[in-house]
Amino acid sequence: MIDLKNITFSYMEGQRNLKNISLEIKPGEVVAFIGSSGCGKTTLTRIINGLAYKFYNGILQGKISIDGMDPCKKELYEIGRKVGSIFQNPKSQFFAEIVEDEVAFALENYGVQREEILKRIVTALASIHGENLREKNLFHLSSGERQKVAIASINALNPPIYVFDEPSANLDMQSVEALKELMIQLKKQGKTMIISEHRLYYLKGLVDKYYYIKNGEIIDSYTEDDLLHMIRKEYELLGLRYFSLESILPKNSHIKFTHELIVEDLFFSYKKKDIFRSLSYRFQGGRVYGLTGKNGVGKSTLGKVLSGVLKEKSGRISYNHKLLKKGERKKHIYYLSNNPDNNLFEVSPEEELKINNPTVNPDEVLEKFQLESTKGSHPQILSGGQKQRLTIAAAELLNRDVYIFDEPTSGLDGKNMHLISKEIRELQRKGKIVIIISHDYEFLMECCDLILDLHQEGFREFLPMKEKEKILKMLKGDETLC
Repeated sequence: MIDLKNITFSYMEGQRNLKNISLEIKPGEVVAFIGSSGCGKTTLTRIINGLAYKFYNGILQGKISIDGMDPCKKELYEIGRKVGSIFQNPKSQFFAEIVEDEVAFALENYGVQREEILKRIVTALASIHGENLREKNLFHLSSGERQKVAIASINALNPPIYVFDEPSANLDMQSVEALKELMIQLKKQGKTMIISEHRLYYLKGLVDKYYYIKNGEIIDSYTEDDLLHMIRKEYELLGLRYFSLESILPKNSHIKFTHELIVEDLFFSYKKKDIFRSLSYRFQGGRVYGLTGKNGVGKSTLGKVLSGVLKEKSGRISYNHKLLKKGERKKHIYYLSNNPDNNLFEVSPEEELKINNPTVNPDEVLEKFQLESTKGSHPQILSGGQKQRLTIAAAELLNRDVYIFDEPTSGLDGKNMHLISKEIRELQRKGKIVIIISHDYEFLMECCDLILDLHQEGFREFLPMKEKEKILKMLKGDETLC
């Protein structure tokens, strides 16, 4: 049993990130922490896995008991034998370079016999359909593939308690279904699971109780039946994403402009492996494109080539029929990577904004993106959703012709997903070309005019207004559409 009594926690003196949390989680129970970005969900998971007071050295009041153990009196490695953690950014928990070594790492440190380690590696990778990843370099994998490896590493250790912090954030929908199957199997095995999530749809039939957190306090709890009977307006008021994908309606506001980004016969390879070959397309101004495809197919690579971060092997990229060489592309095209930590350089949100526009009024921008509370804070201590909004706000200030956002809704709650969608529509009204690399069906339906599914032969086009069901099937990996 996990027993929290009157827990109050602060990362810094004078703050209160959690307030008077009392909670009992029974063995084998599956609970979810839900609520707006920055409400305290991740901090509450860190109370359970020990990171809040062992790694971040915050100020803790109250009592914690995990299966009769007081984690405050134990080392992190001792807590880790009982509580396995899967973080939102998987790179932060890797110790090895090769996937097989990473899955084996914790087992070796706990003295598991080599023969048993080899068996667990095979089982753990099979559980997340990652058998093909075994000998690959972790840092050459896509974000979704890294998340799958992180889950496999904890699954190999087989602790009684699993803590998931936004585990679906960087996964495609097919991998999310595999994640759910893994969670279902863990539940059947009697594992206790704590899940901090914004995406709710895949938790149907899995979670026993949902705890709604606001401003560091648990203010309500819901059953699955409660969520199923909520109306759309209630979800919006609570800042939650919808529980049912069927309730999502596509929107279309295509505005026609004459300028174009033209891609002709683009070819890129990495270590003798072709990523894409003979890729051609015309992106039109005033249009929002959703770029989808399986993890590892080359979506992020394409974004980096288009923006001049990487150089193609051959092909042409032009804007308004003017050929753009690699160095010239950065003046027209901006690529925002899928890891917000890679896009943060300064000591405060205000300074981050001023990097891209020294004359900007940072207070106005922070208010626009609902980041007023972050003023003066170091960007690295912000929540995942707050970091995402800050990097998007900073990107807009560059005033490029083409914007490529890579997984911009990772870590975003419903309220802030709608906010970012609104900002993207504003870029569209200015005639910008916007390309969104995403697996987020809810977000794609809200702000994209056209969905492009990238595969080895090129793009397949889907119109959200007419092909909503096809898009959902495609994102879930329905091979009949191939």
